[in-house]
Amino acid sequence: MCVWCPHWPEQSPQPGPPERSSEYRPETTSRLRLLALHCHKYSPLVGLEEVPAPESLWLDISGSEALFGGERGLSDRLRADLSEQRVQTRIATADSWGTAWAVSHYGEADISSVPPGQSASWLVPLPVAALRISDTARRSLQLLDVVTIGQLMRLPRSSLPSRFGKELVRQLDRALGLAPELLTAERPIEPLFVEWLFEEPVSDRQTLDRVCEVLLEQLLVALDERRAGLRELACHWLGTATEPTSLRLLRPTTERRHLSGLLRLQNERRLFTSGVHGVRMEVVEMGLASVRQATLFDDDMHDKHTQASAELIDRLSIRLGWHAVLRPRLMPDPQPEFACESVPWLDAQTSAKSDPITDASRRRCRPLRLLHSPQPLAVREDSDTGLPCRVNRSVVVRISGTERIDAGWWRGADTKRDYYRLELESGAALWAFVDRDTGRWFLHGLFV
Repeated sequence: MCVWCPHWPEQSPQPGPPERSSEYRPETTSRLRLLALHCHKYSPLVGLEEVPAPESLWLDISGSEALFGGERGLSDRLRADLSEQRVQTRIATADSWGTAWAVSHYGEADISSVPPGQSASWLVPLPVAALRISDTARRSLQLLDVVTIGQLMRLPRSSLPSRFGKELVRQLDRALGLAPELLTAERPIEPLFVEWLFEEPVSDRQTLDRVCEVLLEQLLVALDERRAGLRELACHWLGTATEPTSLRLLRPTTERRHLSGLLRLQNERRLFTSGVHGVRMEVVEMGLASVRQATLFDDDMHDKHTQASAELIDRLSIRLGWHAVLRPRLMPDPQPEFACESVPWLDAQTSAKSDPITDASRRRCRPLRLLHSPQPLAVREDSDTGLPCRVNRSVVVRISGTERIDAGWWRGADTKRDYYRLELESGAALWAFVDRDTGRWFLHGLFV
């Protein structure tokens, strides 16, 4: 079975048959994966089509169609289910994935069921693009006025590989069910958690800490089996209104000593007004643990420093709060005072993304020390060039630049600046600009 999702809730269906999009959209792929997990109640094997921009799902309904009154009943039930989620679909059922894909995309009905053994007759009137061939092969067929699969099937089979490539024959055999096609199913991620239930409510801190250590050890053993590390952990106190203990790390790790210390620090802040009936510890997020490649000379000082830095950030974030431990991140803003922002180290979205530094910004002459806000600068301008010849009491020995910035109009204040590097006789190097509207000079940074 093929389920084609040409339109999503925020997209307006266009009149006429839907068109297939070739633009890759990560959000669409993520939604399809969630939709595939949702469709597991109709089939144990569900997956995405293996193309750069997937829009369709495949379902192996062999044996499960009887639970819904046959293939038509399953198709109606599935389409109604997805319609409640405002997802427009076209569904086709056939002996092979290739035929189901072709009929769902180029057939006339929104729900089609190809009878067993009749794939060829259903493919005959469809265009050759329904075989999922490349644009090059499709254009070559159009030059010979071969526009339908029926016309293609009447050509001598022995001449097809040499004239159009082996891909055309392979895709035709897959659609007819003469060649196998391997498909990868989406497997639901099983939640990873452990529990400890007490016979009677417990309020002793040492007992709870010991139970947490045992449960943490069990989780780490399970993570070792999956070759993964712990990124975020949640510890729920059953039978109480106490807020769950949340533990988030800078990077996935399986370091037991480090995790035990952080968990104990978090648990110290919990106030139990009543006895705890049980402890449930679950992995909220996991990831690949850091792996170090063996070298000829066992010099792991760099790895030790990196690990120590990550552990320090984790401890500070636990004690001070993850919003209090920040790191600078460059922003793609032309105005210097807005080209950097402070973001939490443990923020998932900011830590996973790299800083938007382009080659042009690397080549740009910017100082390492930037003032929080530009400060007025007293200068004496040269009568010929209009550039500073003296700043305060120091003579300007060299001027380099210019970097012109016209920005800020979207924030309500238009910024028109010309930046220069001013090297003074005293040895100082200033990064200053002149406001083109007022002609005043300002100091914005220092080269150190």
